[in-house]
Amino acid sequence: MKRLLRRFADLPWGQLHYFEGGEGGPAPLVMLHGAGASGRGLAPLASALAATRRVIVPDMPGCGDSDPLPQERLEIADLVATLAEFLDALGLARCDLHGTHLGARVAVEAALTLRPTGRIRRVVLDGVGFYDDAFRAAMLAHVAPEFVPDLDGAYLMRAWQMCRDYFLFFPWFEKDAAHRRATGLPSPDAIHAKLVEVLRNGRTYPRVYHAAIRYRLEDALPRMTVPTLLATARTDNVLHNLPRAAALLPGAPVAETPGAATPEDAAATAAIFARFLDAPE
Repeated sequence: MKRLLRRFADLPWGQLHYFEGGEGGPAPLVMLHGAGASGRGLAPLASALAATRRVIVPDMPGCGDSDPLPQERLEIADLVATLAEFLDALGLARCDLHGTHLGARVAVEAALTLRPTGRIRRVVLDGVGFYDDAFRAAMLAHVAPEFVPDLDGAYLMRAWQMCRDYFLFFPWFEKDAAHRRATGLPSPDAIHAKLVEVLRNGRTYPRVYHAAIRYRLEDALPRMTVPTLLATARTDNVLHNLPRAAALLPGAPVAETPGAATPEDAAATAAIFARFLDAPE
């Protein structure tokens, strides 16, 4: 495991926070986190990958310690434009991308948008989900509520309950047996870590979340031409979508991974990703 250092990039609209560690590799690996989270959640996997390459893990705008973009309604294209500004600020002419959930959608659109420039070399999609119109509408209505402070602190309990139920149900607001997750509750510390991420950006994290839900991955994925690994952790709530993703991108390698819940799992998952990223071009 390599140590990750915290840094900030100055962009035209504000500062973007990121973690960085490691050196070498065919190209720097930029890792993009999921919604309702920040780059901190990718730290165990990023630390393992940094053993063999330079790894950069930004917080999306309005997430973690990054400033929000000025517009309230965001689309994935806005996040790709921000990613391009970030790569410019770091002087990265070429990189690999890893994206999970929200980050996977940004990675797909970045590969489509930036591929003609030669900027994106390879992509790892680590957990992708699909929504029909009814599910998309329900997710937009319920999945990412704002949390605004109130004088009696009730917003803290609402936020805690959402973060707890995130681990019990998928989606978290459908609290019945049909939507129960098989993995069960993690430790209170794990729920607290998610709670802190949500509370830190209670008014702005829904913007990137909603952008991810509106993005029609089923239309974009078949247009991918960048070499892409389709991967999902065995404990991920979108694991059942992996065969559909494979059907939309024929010929792409597919991998079920152990995830990154323990150092051993993170090292094993990093090895799977490294083999793909390091394979001859």
